[in-house]
Amino acid sequence: MIAVFVDKEAIALSHILWIGGPPDCGKTTVADLLGSIYQLQVYHFDRYEMDHIRRADPERHPALFALGTKLADLDEKAFLEWLWLSCTPAEMAASGKSVWLERLPMVIEDLHAISADRPIIAEGPGFFPEALLPLLPDPQRAIWMVPSEPFQRDSHHRRLKGQRRAEVLDDPELAQQNHIERDLLWAELYRQSVKERGLPLIEVDGSKGPEEVAAEVEAYFKKLLPPPNQQP
Repeated sequence: MIAVFVDKEAIALSHILWIGGPPDCGKTTVADLLGSIYQLQVYHFDRYEMDHIRRADPERHPALFALGTKLADLDEKAFLEWLWLSCTPAEMAASGKSVWLERLPMVIEDLHAISADRPIIAEGPGFFPEALLPLLPDPQRAIWMVPSEPFQRDSHHRRLKGQRRAEVLDDPELAQQNHIERDLLWAELYRQSVKERGLPLIEVDGSKGPEEVAAEVEAYFKKLLPPPNQQP
């Protein structure tokens, strides 16, 4: 069950800017660029995964706890077989989203533990609009990025994403296919959720470089950003 946050929680997080979206859309790069320009503290959702697994409670975070149990009980090949070959891409996308949503209250705990003396920009694939909006004092504090299908497929291929892990499996081709199909489903889930709510969306298709995309996000957050190169 996802915790419901009251208005006072949103007020306590009013110094945070959010970038949500699925893998392969450049969120990390954009957050780091803006963090450097404006001396923002940057929170990367993906880098807290193992910490969140260690903190998982079986009652409050059943999907995340189950993932941690699999990691602890299975060797690498067995875990990857379970992760990439035991389910359909749709099942993988649904279970992955459940894990991400269960981690959101932990993200809030993490952010509260970071000094509020400077603004924070938080980026990650777990910031679905339906879960994040109740946390925001103002929807203007969040923006979402989604890759086009050709861009996402190219990114997988160019970065050899998941290839090393797939090579140890009995059917590496199917594992790679399931991987990209799962990620494409996440992208579509994000695209639909953002558009249904009339929220800001940047479609990343490779026609613009990282700096240009960062400039779009910067323009959107312009009124909320401190002066460039502000010292802490």
